[in-house]
Amino acid sequence: MSEKNGQTKSLEAKLPWYYNVYNTIKDTPINLTLLLVSAFVFYKVVNISRQRRNLNRVRNFFGYGKDNEKSQLPPLQRDFTVKELLEYNGTREDGRILVAVNYNIYDVSCAKQVYGQTGAYPQWAGSDISRNLINFTAERNENQEFDYMSDLTAKQRSNLMEWDQQYSEKYPLVGHLVSDDEDENEEHTVVVENDEGDKEEIEKRLGTI
Repeated sequence: MSEKNGQTKSLEAKLPWYYNVYNTIKDTPINLTLLLVSAFVFYKVVNISRQRRNLNRVRNFFGYGKDNEKSQLPPLQRDFTVKELLEYNGTREDGRILVAVNYNIYDVSCAKQVYGQTGAYPQWAGSDISRNLINFTAERNENQEFDYMSDLTAKQRSNLMEWDQQYSEKYPLVGHLVSDDEDENEEHTVVVENDEGDKEEIEKRLGTI
């Protein structure tokens, strides 16, 4: 009997490791359940960790790091046209840097490591970076005309509003981006095409979204 058991153990030792795992799971079904639950928990933990790393990478990428210097410039409150905004690219005597996001203008002078002349994205300083944020592009927006962004889809507009919210939490709001030929308080209609291809008219007041 002992000789037979010895032969069985010797045979099992020669089998691949996954064969023994399979037999263990087959003989004890609860092991399969535990294995599946463990695999699911492991996947969720890894996925959450990856999302947090990506979020931190994006936030640091666009100047949301903890090492931003506190701006010593006096507060500025006024509206700008696209051409007026161009002057605030960090080359003025006071070094002030402004950017426009979703028609809102923010003072990002405290993030010179990102928007300054020696920063990661100096080409964004003094410009409307709404489309850069939507499309994740680094090129400077050379358009000197007011961009109504009427071609944005509902998904893109939602994405832009999320970026606007993040900037509003980090940087001081200076004012609104206005067009040369429209009063800042005048209402106008923007046509937005949603993901289903339908078009809806959204009336908005300039600079409020």
